[in-house]
Amino acid sequence: MSKATLASADQLFAPAKRRHKAITLPVSGHAVRIQSLTACESARYSAQTLAKNGSFKMSKLEDAERRLIVLCFVDDDGNRILNDRDMIRLGDWDSADATHAYKECAAHTGINTDDIEGLAKNSEKTTVED
Repeated sequence: MSKATLASADQLFAPAKRRHKAITLPVSGHAVRIQSLTACESARYSAQTLAKNGSFKMSKLEDAERRLIVLCFVDDDGNRILNDRDMIRLGDWDSADATHAYKECAAHTGINTDDIEGLAKNSEKTTVED
């Protein structure tokens, strides 16, 4: 067995490089580019579903898929092509395109879709509105 070389602190904290992936939406046929998220971006995304008292905001659970799409869709230069106002417009997409985009974004960013779905199922008794 060969001994693995351990990373130094400098290596661990080198600026993260964004990872990108091109996907094609199954219904519209549009090709889009998605980006990875930093640990802080991922944490902010997850935290947006919680109210100050630790309960879940149902409205935020309902738009979790669209929020992730907005964070991940970028142009060739890595600039986001969508903003928060586009979440309403994404609600009019074909659900197959939206679901495919969300699952691809979640897989690319390391977000566990089962966790979000579990939050939605388990939040019925503990949900608070905005």
